[in-house]
Amino acid sequence: MVLLCWCVPIVLLRTHSAASQTAPSAGVIQTATHAVLVNVVVKDKHGKAINNLQRNDFTLLDNGEEQKIALFAREDSADAGFSVAPGPLTFTNRPPGDAPAVVVYLFDELNTSLTDQETAKSDFLHYLRELPADSRVSVFVLGDSLVLLHDFSQETASLLTQINRHSNRVNPEVTAATTPPPSANSLTGGVANTSQWDSFMRDSTKTYVDYTKNVRASRTADALQTIAGHLQGIPGPKTLIWISGGFPIELGLRNGRSDIPQSANATTRPAGASAGRGSGGGRTTGSPGGAGGGLAGGAQSGSSGASSSSSGPSSSGQSLPYMGMGFEDQVARAIRALNEADVAVYPVDARGITASGQFQASRGSTGQPDRPTRTAHQTDYNYEILEDLAEETGGTAFHHMNDLSAAIRDAASDARTSYSLAFYPSAAFDGSYHRLQVKVDQADARLRYRPGYVAAPEAALAPQLPDAIANPIALAGIGLSVHLDPVEGGYKASVVINPHNITLDSKNGMWTGSLQFLVVVGKTEQLTTIPLSFSDEKFHEIQSKGLILSARVKTPPGTTGFSLGFRDIPSGMVGTVHVAL
Repeated sequence: MVLLCWCVPIVLLRTHSAASQTAPSAGVIQTATHAVLVNVVVKDKHGKAINNLQRNDFTLLDNGEEQKIALFAREDSADAGFSVAPGPLTFTNRPPGDAPAVVVYLFDELNTSLTDQETAKSDFLHYLRELPADSRVSVFVLGDSLVLLHDFSQETASLLTQINRHSNRVNPEVTAATTPPPSANSLTGGVANTSQWDSFMRDSTKTYVDYTKNVRASRTADALQTIAGHLQGIPGPKTLIWISGGFPIELGLRNGRSDIPQSANATTRPAGASAGRGSGGGRTTGSPGGAGGGLAGGAQSGSSGASSSSSGPSSSGQSLPYMGMGFEDQVARAIRALNEADVAVYPVDARGITASGQFQASRGSTGQPDRPTRTAHQTDYNYEILEDLAEETGGTAFHHMNDLSAAIRDAASDARTSYSLAFYPSAAFDGSYHRLQVKVDQADARLRYRPGYVAAPEAALAPQLPDAIANPIALAGIGLSVHLDPVEGGYKASVVINPHNITLDSKNGMWTGSLQFLVVVGKTEQLTTIPLSFSDEKFHEIQSKGLILSARVKTPPGTTGFSLGFRDIPSGMVGTVHVAL
């Protein structure tokens, strides 16, 4: 069955004035040029945001070499005019253009005990009730899978209703990791026999415990990548507030792998150094001592999926799903995807709100987000990894704090007071790790930003179209909106594509590129390749008004919806939309 026929191969908007014939703004980021985005939070010594800085107040260095700031968020608005508010039979993968700051919440039921979920949910609802009624809120829930509970809209009341109705998840994975190993004391009184039985029982449960940790690590890393893909391409800095009980990645992340460059290895960071955080006055810089970021350096060019690692349980010969998988590359690629989407992660440790301090043996009732109470007997990997994830993306981790709503407010405030900088690196994209430094001409300024980036020639998240459309959560590497007009046998789909997300190269007076287009209706799909070729005049027209395509989608009786997506072939960037009829 032919599902798609092009009504007009490419339909361009007519130019109505000479103004639309001007050259693209200098702030426009073309994917072919590999622009690097850096989100910077600037505060004074009292923790108050400094929000009056201009482009010339910043100096940005890449591996010690000063770079020209090509885009400054408070001056250039490259995507203005390309966000479409949803209306009847109109669907988009981008929030409306008047959204002031993009803040997304991830409520993590996979890595949080049921008791902590209950308390965290109560505090989260308390925070949401204090938001203005027209706040744009997006909430994900991670459990057996990642679910988009509520996408960007001005319906806070609807969100509160959905969260109240949502049942918290019984968590066997966390229970397995936190339950004390079984003891044979009740079976035998002999010291030798008890020791042998205890060893046997610990070994018998170790495989299952390792399996549950692997499930959590793999599913969490995949979820972070999907969220990055959902936010990718949305202009401006994004904040991900991750309410979680931890991340059990000690099964391989900190094993000193030789394939991670030492300059980008977290274990080599000097004691007390906090990558991406500056202090003092005048010309303030982050990344003290030149310490590079660690986790992001682990993703090698062209890597995909989780890789085998001798540190994982595979050495035991087990064949359970998720076993024998090292997660260094998977987590590093998730961090790369978050960085490329300009998403700063703010983990909020749900474990710190379960009880008052006088009932806690290892932590106080209140705490500071960067100074958790530590025990002398073991490393808290949950804390260490959440802290590293925050640091590598330019965020802050909140730990051992009983007031979860206050921590969320602090995290969300950064989204409203940050700066977005972009530059085009002069060095080759060879997969190496680059250290970033940002300085400002402001006395007593404190800066926070990600410590570096991987100069990979390909995007961290560049799935094939069938894989992208199979994901129930829309990806927004290519911004697009779809309007449907009913016609006989289906719908006419008018698609507006953000031209700043596709690669167009100039050659011999023409601008050329290539897109893949996929429509899936039920179990039937049709993939089409669309060659792009425009004159200079049409190129400026597209930059001003967007690229418009028109297609006809056939929908058999009983069809409840369909999905469509585009992939920019040169860059691998993907945009998808799921249409509910």
